[in-house]
Amino acid sequence: MAHVQYGLVVNAADGSCEIREYALAEMIGPVDFGMAMQREGDFLCIGSGVLAGSVIPGSNRLVFSGPSPVWDGFFVSTMGGAALIWDGTGISFLAIGGRAAKPSVLVMAGRDGQYPVVRLVPVDVEALWRDDGGPGGLYSLQRHVFERLWDGRGTPRVLATGPAALHTAMGAIGSSKSSQGKLTAVDCWAGRGGMGSRMLQRHNVCAIVYGGDYEDEDLTDRAEADGYFEERFSKNMKLVDLEATTKYRYDPKWSSGGTFGVNYSSLSDMMLSFNYRSVAWPRHERLELWKRLVKSHYLEQFNEETIVPKEQAQCGEPCPAVCKKLKDEFKKDYEPYQTMGPLCGIFDQRPAERLNHRADALGFDAIQIGGQLAWLMECLHEGLVDAATLGLPERAARPRFAPEGFDPVRDSAHNGELALSLLELCAAPENLLARGMRAAARALGPAARDRAVYLSNGPDGWMVPNQYWAPGMFGPQSIMGKYYVHYGMEFLPPRELGKKSAERMVAELTTDNAGMCRFHRGWSEKLWADIVQSHFRSIIDYPGHHARLARELHRRGAPEYWESARIEEIVHGYVREMFDESPGDPVLADWARRFDSDRSAAARAYWDEMRAGIAEKMAELGG
Repeated sequence: MAHVQYGLVVNAADGSCEIREYALAEMIGPVDFGMAMQREGDFLCIGSGVLAGSVIPGSNRLVFSGPSPVWDGFFVSTMGGAALIWDGTGISFLAIGGRAAKPSVLVMAGRDGQYPVVRLVPVDVEALWRDDGGPGGLYSLQRHVFERLWDGRGTPRVLATGPAALHTAMGAIGSSKSSQGKLTAVDCWAGRGGMGSRMLQRHNVCAIVYGGDYEDEDLTDRAEADGYFEERFSKNMKLVDLEATTKYRYDPKWSSGGTFGVNYSSLSDMMLSFNYRSVAWPRHERLELWKRLVKSHYLEQFNEETIVPKEQAQCGEPCPAVCKKLKDEFKKDYEPYQTMGPLCGIFDQRPAERLNHRADALGFDAIQIGGQLAWLMECLHEGLVDAATLGLPERAARPRFAPEGFDPVRDSAHNGELALSLLELCAAPENLLARGMRAAARALGPAARDRAVYLSNGPDGWMVPNQYWAPGMFGPQSIMGKYYVHYGMEFLPPRELGKKSAERMVAELTTDNAGMCRFHRGWSEKLWADIVQSHFRSIIDYPGHHARLARELHRRGAPEYWESARIEEIVHGYVREMFDESPGDPVLADWARRFDSDRSAAARAYWDEMRAGIAEKMAELGG
C-alpha cells in the first residue's frame, strides 16, 4: 500500500478546516506542499519531512514556506527539532489561509478521529509581549501559550512571534525546546524570509501550539536504519553521523565547536567586519584585527565559557551534533553573533549577548536586522545620516568604527549600546527603519545607499546575505539568504560559479523537502532518497523531481542587479585576494584587471555571467 501523507488546510477567518490526503509520490515533502498551495491562493505553509519521528538523526526539521514579505517572492525557512513533536499531530502539512478577526493563537490539541482538533484563541498579543519580568516579547508570548493555552496530553511545542512581526517585514518565528515540562534557553528559529511577519500580518496568527501522540509509519527499527548506512558507507548510522557533524559538536582541529567556534577559528583574515569595510583593507591588517579582537578575545571568551565546560544541547531531537552552544540563557551561533558582532563593531561577548537576545525577544530575523544595524552604524560613523533623522537624540555619540586603537571591551560596549538604541527604532512602527534597509537606503540618499549591503528581488524585495566573503553569497538566484548557492571561497569563473550554485540549489531543496537538517548533509545527500524509497517501497525520481522544483522557483525569481557600490567593493576585494594567491591563473588575472580598470562595469559583467550560468544549468538539469 502506498504511503499517504495528510495535509490540514485551515481558514483563519472562521476556523474551518479541510483534510487532504497525498500519496508520497505526488507530495514528497513540505516544499512541494508549499508550492502547491501557492498555486491555489495565499497561504503560509508548515510541514515536516516524511521520516519525521524516525531514528534517523536530523530528520525532524520543521519547514515553513510561502510568499516572503521581505524577499517579495516564494521562500523556504526551516527550524531545527520542531518536527519531532509535530509528527505526533498525525499530519505532515499545515496551510493557513484567511485572516482571523483578532490576533489569535492556533491551538492543535486533541483529536477528531485521526486528526488534530483546531481552534483559534484570540489574545491581546501586545499586552502579552509586554507581560514579562525578563526579556519579554516573543519569549513572554511563548511562555503564556505554553503554560495557559495547551489543554492536550503530553508536552507541546510553541511557535511564536514578537513585535517585529507586527511592525516590520523582518519578523521571525521562534520556538524553545522544553524539558521536564518547562521551556529552556535552547531556542530554534525559522528566521530568514520574514515568515513571522507573514503569519501575523497576513493571517493574524501570532503563535501556534501543537502536540499529540499519533504514531505513523516511522522508521523506528535501528537495525533497518543501520543497514542502509552499512551498505553505503560500511559503518553504522551513529558512526557516519558523528563524522559528518564533527564541526557542529567539537572539531579537535580548531579546539572548538559549533558554527561560532569553527567559523571564527577558520575564517581568519577573510572574516567580515565593520559593515564589510574590511574588504578594502590589506590582508595583514585584517589578519591583525582577527588575531587581536577575535581570536584573542571574542572567540577565546566563547571557548572558555561554552566549549570547555561543554555547555551544549540538542535542538529538540536526539542528535549527536549537540550544535546548540550556550552560556546561561544565551545561545551562540555564528551568523547572529557575526552580524550583531564584528559586523557592528562588537568584539566582546557581553554586548553581543545583550544585542542578540533583545533582537530575539523582539522576534527579528537576526541576520537581516544585524545587517541593517551594521549599515546604520557606518552611516552614523561617516556622518552620512544625522542621529535625529533616525530617531536618536541629536547629540548621540557616534560609533567607534575602525580597528585602529579599538578596545575590545570598552569600544564594543559603546557600540553595543548604540546598536541597542537603533534596534528599538527598527521595531518602531512609525520609524523609517521599520520599513527595512532597501526602503530606508532609498530615502536616506545615494551615499547611504552605497554602504547598504542587501540583495534585491523585484522592485521592493531585499535580503541581507549570509556572512561569508564568497561571491556565490551575492549571486542572482530566486531564493537568497540561504545556502542555495555555492559558497566555497575558491575562485571559479562566474559562469561556472552560477552553474555550481544552481546545482547546490537542487541539493539544498532536496534537503529542505526532506525536512532534514543540512548539518547532516555529509551523508544525507548521498543516502536520503535510498532510505525513503526502500523503507516505503516507493519508486521516485528524486533528482528529476527536485530539478523540476528548482526550475519552477527559478522562473518565479526576479533578482535585480546590486544597488549598492559596497557589494561591488566586496566582489572586487574577493577577486583581488584570489589573484594575490594565484597570480598565474589567466582567467583570474583578466577579472582582476577588469575590476581594477572599471569596477562597476566589471561587477555588472560578473553578475551577468553568474546569472547566465544559473540559467544554463537550470536548462540542463534532468527531469
